[in-house]
Amino acid sequence: MHQRLSAFFLFVVSFMFLPWANADERLDERLVLMGKRVEAGVAKLRGLPVKKPVRWKISTKKQVRAYLKKSMAEQYAPGEMQDEGLAMKAFDLIPADMDYKSSVVSLLEEQIGGFYDPKEEVFYLADWIEPGAQETIIAHELCHALQDQSFDIDKLVQRRPGNSDAVLAQSAVIEGEATLVMMLYSLGDAKQNADFSMLDLDGALGSLMIQLSSFQYPEFGKAPEALRNSLMFPYLKGLKFISYGKRMGGWKEIDRVYSRMPTSTEQVIHPEKYFVNRDEPTPISLDFIVGLIKSPWKKIYEDIMGEFMTGQLLNKLDDRNEQRRAAAGWDGDRVEVFEHGENLAWVGLWVFDSEQDAIEFAGAFSKTLPSRTPKFTMEPLEASPTMRWTSSDGKSCLVSRLADRVLIAYGFGKATAQSILDAATTKFKTTPSHSGGR
Repeated sequence: MHQRLSAFFLFVVSFMFLPWANADERLDERLVLMGKRVEAGVAKLRGLPVKKPVRWKISTKKQVRAYLKKSMAEQYAPGEMQDEGLAMKAFDLIPADMDYKSSVVSLLEEQIGGFYDPKEEVFYLADWIEPGAQETIIAHELCHALQDQSFDIDKLVQRRPGNSDAVLAQSAVIEGEATLVMMLYSLGDAKQNADFSMLDLDGALGSLMIQLSSFQYPEFGKAPEALRNSLMFPYLKGLKFISYGKRMGGWKEIDRVYSRMPTSTEQVIHPEKYFVNRDEPTPISLDFIVGLIKSPWKKIYEDIMGEFMTGQLLNKLDDRNEQRRAAAGWDGDRVEVFEHGENLAWVGLWVFDSEQDAIEFAGAFSKTLPSRTPKFTMEPLEASPTMRWTSSDGKSCLVSRLADRVLIAYGFGKATAQSILDAATTKFKTTPSHSGGR
């Protein structure tokens, strides 16, 4: 599901190519001179060589918007972006009437300043921002240029259907490093060892940064929470991740990250699970539902949500600490989304670090159901660890804990949901995944 934003935001915000005629004739010498000066400072700060000169061009907002649409057509096969938006609606992360593609274009266009394109090896400078206001943007994007020359980051920013969690994690490395370089560059030589790894970006400071961004960028401010958080994740969580690694082993430690990139947002959110005791995600399959969800239902989407988007699935909780805690035991998942006319439904299977973590997630998700669409009414509790809800139009939601796994069948009829649960129970027989099969 992160394909919606993670890889695409990274691809178009930071690495766009905007072709136009005679662009070199419009170069603003003030920007170019500033860019060359910043380039030398960033290279020294980061300790990466400038292997080849950076070429400079100017972009306009009109050209940016034209490119965004062109890029979507290149990055998404026909119908993929529509299905991505439907998945977001199925998870109740965006409004049912939202024009997903148009909203993403507007949101991306608003965010763009300067950017470096690794394919063309060109730095594009913004003609709508005063030169004096672009220095920190240039520092950020020049870090991308150095990353690309040393680590070939172009190959890391492509969409990966079916595992967008890994793409979001790798985006956090690239953007987190550039954000740290930008901040250290702004602080000057006296503060080059400043440590941001202990910043509480989940608390008041992170909320303040998002609020300030909302004031500055109206499209960002009115975007659904899940989209805003997805956009900010690579920068905020990536900053802490890179700062943690730098504190452990300096920039050389960050160099090593590029040879073995994180494979989940869990490793980014909890840097110790990457740098100290690497915790790889558990692969999850939904093969047990094959043949159970029959026509006219049609599968339109599948993905790994990861710890980050699992947390977003719980964003209707009033207690943000509970939201984070319930997602924090994540160890793997797989979700599939289905469509039948105007109806959407989905199946998800999660595995957690412990049975207690699974209990906490199942309980937290259950608390969100009264505020979801459609409105569900809880059925009487059973002796088994399964909870059921029904809506007035005959849809159901089933949440069942199978040892350290949690199964959710959302939006189907009761019979289909029950068949999914029966198949899962037969396959797993309540054996904890950390003690046996998946």
